[in-house]
Amino acid sequence: MNLSAIYKNRKDYYSLANDYFNKIDSDKWEINFLFKIVPKSISILVDHDFISTPCVEIKLLFVQDEKEVGCYFLYVDENKVFVDEFLVIN
Repeated sequence: MNLSAIYKNRKDYYSLANDYFNKIDSDKWEINFLFKIVPKSISILVDHDFISTPCVEIKLLFVQDEKEVGCYFLYVDENKVFVDEFLVIN
């Protein structure tokens, strides 16, 4: 994995995470998605217990009334192919 290429294309990675997040059916999960989405971080995972690695972890932070209310993690391989995702609502 080329960290420099990931850094140069970080806006594409955040956009990809936003696209995947927007596919979540909020009615199914009974979640009210009324918050601001803030790009938080992009990391390379080289070792993980249940996610195939190496992969890229993209984190979006959810903010409401200046407080963190949750986050979304998208994991993709080096070709930006979906590996896994996690949604955490506080």
